[in-house]
Amino acid sequence: MNTILDEMYEPLAAEFQYAQVRLLKSVLSKYGVTGEQAKSICSEFTFSLSVLFDQGEVQHKGETYRPSISFTADEETFIAQPGNLAYHEYAFGTTADIFESEP
Repeated sequence: MNTILDEMYEPLAAEFQYAQVRLLKSVLSKYGVTGEQAKSICSEFTFSLSVLFDQGEVQHKGETYRPSISFTADEETFIAQPGNLAYHEYAFGTTADIFESEP
């Protein structure tokens, strides 16, 4: 297994966040939550989840771990999250873009 850090991570991270917001928007719509209420829920959830990815820690059997999102095309090479990418900085903009551009 190879782990790499490169310029591919940022556009993949953006696509991931857009997919996550679309998925949450779809689930909310399925349950009748739409419009500004859905946008607010998506914004808050996306921001909170993004902070977890950026700064969160989980405890397991006395050890502390930080979550990280990686991407792979071939199951042998993983593109790892660089330390300077902050998902939470894009959370509200991504959500606004989805709600403004996609019905």
